[in-house]
Amino acid sequence: MFKFLRERKKDNKGFTLVELVIVVAILAILFGLLAPQYTKYVEKSRKSADASNMDEMVKAVQVYAADGEKDVKAIPALGQTIVLSDKGVTAGTDLVNALKEYCPDYTNMKLKSTKWKSNPTATITITADGAVTVTYGDTDFAEYIGGTATKTSGN
Repeated sequence: MFKFLRERKKDNKGFTLVELVIVVAILAILFGLLAPQYTKYVEKSRKSADASNMDEMVKAVQVYAADGEKDVKAIPALGQTIVLSDKGVTAGTDLVNALKEYCPDYTNMKLKSTKWKSNPTATITITADGAVTVTYGDTDFAEYIGGTATKTSGN
């Protein structure tokens, strides 16, 4: 009889319940430590996507204004605004042609991050000689995208 029990004990291959509980507990602790970091990285990537989309649209207008073949109307000091929201992009009527030509996918761009204080906006002013001034509406977004609220390019 004892010989049978010894043989059976030698063939016992597997994990005990205690070992499995310890492994699950270690995995739960690791997940608890890493989950907040993961959400921070996801939010940072969403904010980067929003900044990149806005920057792409602003550069489209700058290129359009700098193009000598285009008849660009001067947009007065009040400017035209591009707004990036969760419903999509709204742009001033004078900016739509530039976005259609140099940023054709602008109609599919939407706000990805929900952590902005308000919807990111860029107010664009174009002078008669083609100089483009961009003013970002939200200081939170302005700091994120470039550190200043106003940028000027061209001449």
